[in-house]
Amino acid sequence: MKRLIGLAAGLVLFTAASSQAAPAIDRELVAFARTQGMTAKTMRVLALVDGGRAEQSPRRYDHRQVMRFLKMRARKSQELITRHLQNAPAGEQVRILQYYWINNSLVAEVTPAGLKALAQAPGIERVYLNRKIDEIRPFARRAVTRRDVVMGLAGDNWPYSLKDIGIDALAEEMPNLDGSGVMLGTIDTGIDGKHPALAGKVAIFYDASTGKQTEPVDEASHGTHTAGTMVGGDRKNVKIGVAPGAKLIGSAALTGYDAMLKGMEFMLDPDGNPDTADFPRAINNSWNCNGAPDVELFYRAISAWEAAGILPIFSAGNSGPGDETITKPHEHPSVVAVAATDEAGKVTGFSSRGPARFRGELVQKPDISAPGKDVVSSIPGGRLEAMSGTSMAAPHVTGVTALLMQANPKITPAQMREILIKSSKFVDLEGSTIPEQKWNKAYGLGRMNAQAAVKMALKIGEGFRRVGRLMAAVVPSELMKVSFLVSAETVESDFLFEDVRIEVQGNDKWVSAWDVWADY
Repeated sequence: MKRLIGLAAGLVLFTAASSQAAPAIDRELVAFARTQGMTAKTMRVLALVDGGRAEQSPRRYDHRQVMRFLKMRARKSQELITRHLQNAPAGEQVRILQYYWINNSLVAEVTPAGLKALAQAPGIERVYLNRKIDEIRPFARRAVTRRDVVMGLAGDNWPYSLKDIGIDALAEEMPNLDGSGVMLGTIDTGIDGKHPALAGKVAIFYDASTGKQTEPVDEASHGTHTAGTMVGGDRKNVKIGVAPGAKLIGSAALTGYDAMLKGMEFMLDPDGNPDTADFPRAINNSWNCNGAPDVELFYRAISAWEAAGILPIFSAGNSGPGDETITKPHEHPSVVAVAATDEAGKVTGFSSRGPARFRGELVQKPDISAPGKDVVSSIPGGRLEAMSGTSMAAPHVTGVTALLMQANPKITPAQMREILIKSSKFVDLEGSTIPEQKWNKAYGLGRMNAQAAVKMALKIGEGFRRVGRLMAAVVPSELMKVSFLVSAETVESDFLFEDVRIEVQGNDKWVSAWDVWADY
């Protein structure tokens, strides 16, 4: 029997936990928490805070309302925690470095006694060890050859990756549709803003490690490559970008969970003024947070993005070809998770397969597939390189969202997600064309089709606002046809605002805070 997980606020996924429940402590912190007589020793942790149920949730996709709600909720939580620490034993041994309103959390340096004081603060649900964020590194890379140039980087030809999704046909039919006027986001290793293919295309760059806006730089190469696939070059001399007319807000934020949350929060409100619409409408992500006891920190941040009008796009991961290898947090229902295909249109061996697990439930991921093998794009130093990975596939989809938004500026994340999926080329598990759309673990719901997606976006009228998306929980042997006919009235606000507290499932990665200190 099929069970369905809805995105609707009213379809609560978990039972609210008791307000008196002991917070959960990352098991990696247990030895540190039980250390005695070493008050000088500190550890950096993140704490997830329960803001309580709101009297009235903000309207979905009303960016101003969502921003004000998030900031107000976090401010109230901060006041309670600050007051508690001022009066608690060892409260002075908690050095709060930053609060994050995007998901109502904080990062702090604590001693063992300070960790106990923090865990006892009102509203603290979970305390995590700060971990490193992993970029989804290319499965393979190679230098650009003369064949690459002849086959499409310049002249009348097109590279296979852009031809595969129909950019060549779209450019001929609608030459002015290139993403102009649209702002996209990317969180990666950085961007080389001086690269000729990206010059003038990075509107804002934020270094999360310093918390400052800087000139766009990339200490690696991954971020410059994904940026090039989104907006790089032109459609004449350097054909590498899906939407060369669009611009980017970029952030380098892969140094840790704290930096990632800082970068994600920046994307929601770059100038710090919720009344200005300076945020990107879709954000490309090629990173994962595997290894933590759970990923609620990022689930809530992703939910905030989507609720505020931003479509989160993630690479599916390079952990294939085994089943259930989608990397975290790409299983979140609001995410468009992208698998990788090769020049023949077949899924690559490295591309992660579904289904995935979201809070214990099997869900349909990946959502869609796009070219991800031997994709030629920019790297620092003014050079080009061919890379392979789902990180190369995701920016193709992100670039197409810029075309959709130029074609129809009023389009919402839910509408974009549906268009991307419904306009895709329907294929079976072997990659062969099929007459109707069915999800499979390798390609998701099909292969990207930019030309069909744009035409669908142009046809959307006011009535389309009533269309939402139904998420399905499946088992590998039970592939269901996806339904898209859900009234918008059921998806007015994200579940982030309706189900703030989550029951901690019993496992060996979490322990009760009171268990940790029971022997004190």
